[in-house]
Amino acid sequence: MMFPNSILLVAIAAVYQSTTFPGADAFSVVKRIPPFKQQQQQVSNNPLSIAIAVVPSSSSTTCLGMTDNDGGSSESNTEQEAAQDTTPAGDDTGTSSSSSSTTTSGADDILNSPAFLKRKLEVLQSDLEKTETALDEALERAEIAKEEWGPQLEKLQMEYENIRIRMSDQNEKGDAQAIVKVVQEVLSLLDNFDRAYGVIKPETDAERAIEAEYKAAYQSILDTFAKLGVTEVETVGKEFDYELHQAVMQMPGTEYEEGICCQEFQKGFIMEETLIRPAMVAVAA
Repeated sequence: MMFPNSILLVAIAAVYQSTTFPGADAFSVVKRIPPFKQQQQQVSNNPLSIAIAVVPSSSSTTCLGMTDNDGGSSESNTEQEAAQDTTPAGDDTGTSSSSSSTTTSGADDILNSPAFLKRKLEVLQSDLEKTETALDEALERAEIAKEEWGPQLEKLQMEYENIRIRMSDQNEKGDAQAIVKVVQEVLSLLDNFDRAYGVIKPETDAERAIEAEYKAAYQSILDTFAKLGVTEVETVGKEFDYELHQAVMQMPGTEYEEGICCQEFQKGFIMEETLIRPAMVAVAA
């Protein structure tokens, strides 16, 4: 159902006067309502828009230019609105800057207030206590694990060390055995050099040249043995040793005392504590 605009306006004025101007009739209130600024505020002629425009607020009395004691004047209200409309934009900027500065200052005051700092300190202390508790629990678990697994870990470490030593010894023995085998295979060649050197009596330059080549080759083999840790077993002039020497015969009437090696028939070789081949000798009787 549609109502004329005048009826709605009178009804709104009646509500308005009952709350703002007790004792005044609705029509006198309607007459006191200032003209709407339709061009500036673009308020439509719709009755609902008019109702919103005249709803009372904390500043309704000022907007209407009236007080509870007198009827007021629409002209004074219009002048106040004109003065407000002509306020420079710079004043708004200054007011905004002042408001922003005041807000920032107020926030800083709150963050630096004793109550806020006290609460912050309490939170930090609580976090510190929780961290210390977690650390104590972790240390306790570590101690329990150490008591449980510590002996087994030490045992494993000892077993690992023993295995490492055994493997190292085996590698060394394996290397030594390999060297011994190589030297034993070369010894037959070295014996041939010795026998040839004892038989050949060079008389010409060509024979002496051949003898020199034999000596160089023989010495090269001995140098290679030395690099491998292989040395000759000492014989002539040394006391007979059952572990190093092999007695071929006894020779009485020599310049050596009894039990001393007086002649060498075949060279012996030893590598550190490993005997590669005993030396064949004659022992003075």
